[in-house]
Amino acid sequence: MAIHILGIRHHGPGSARNVRQFMEAQKPDLILVEGPPEANDLLQWVIHEDLKPPVALLCYQPDAPQRSVFYPFAEFSPEWQAIEYAQLNKIPVRFFDLPVSHQVALETEAAEKEAGKQADERELVSDIMADPVAYLAEAAGYEEGEIWWEQMFEYRRDSVEVFEAVSEAMDALRSNLTLKKDRLEQLREAYMRNMIRQAEREMYSDIAVVCGAWHVPGLMKKTAQKEDNELLKGLPKVKIDCTWVPWTYNRLSLFSGYGAGIQSPGWYHHIWHYPDDDGTRWMSKIAALFRENGMDTSVAHVIEAVRLAE
Repeated sequence: MAIHILGIRHHGPGSARNVRQFMEAQKPDLILVEGPPEANDLLQWVIHEDLKPPVALLCYQPDAPQRSVFYPFAEFSPEWQAIEYAQLNKIPVRFFDLPVSHQVALETEAAEKEAGKQADERELVSDIMADPVAYLAEAAGYEEGEIWWEQMFEYRRDSVEVFEAVSEAMDALRSNLTLKKDRLEQLREAYMRNMIRQAEREMYSDIAVVCGAWHVPGLMKKTAQKEDNELLKGLPKVKIDCTWVPWTYNRLSLFSGYGAGIQSPGWYHHIWHYPDDDGTRWMSKIAALFRENGMDTSVAHVIEAVRLAE
């Protein structure tokens, strides 16, 4: 029995390409994807001709629709590529994260508790948790974790041992940084470990697991099922409905406030479709956009911009 845990960056074209290449080479008999189990019945629509990314799963509480969660997907999202591969090849695929019915209930409880605190009692979000990859970036001489990750993983064309490298890097971070324990994260990883155990009991022999890179050490952790069951016991729960909704690249942007946002969705779209472009096609597109907005841009501008980039 083989379990392959593929750590990815949400909405990363390199991660998406690596996942797709892995699936096509390995041909697993079950694929587990980080996402809401309540939406498993909607996965069949991923290959429908009318469902074109970017799209999002909307999971909401029917009697309080303001309590909702969006799960966006672009064509270059690793999760989308994994699900699409599974559907096209008739391989079972499931979301296996902690159900949204629990997450929304827990977040509602936490919000009510937080509202009752005095301002000086409220806990600040750790900078480490905000961007733990920044530590690796700094060690490599980069100023930002995002730029380092792009160079190491999203622009690369060779997926050989990339998932082993991600696993090792995340394990080093989680082993050596002093982090405040996040209860929701612990619950999510306990539930995901249980879903992997469930797949093993169902006698699947080659399981591919697609999850955010940060969770890889947590899912590989040797934990007794009894311990995980105890952690998950008695969780609050609310009713949740799910549906597909249209999405936009603007809403995938980091600047929209989306927690897993990326800096330049349009650029990621471009390198997903044209990975061999040396910048000429991209700069030609930019020049056309400038001209449409009344800004003179010559061919010489494009040529010099590409040369300067090189």
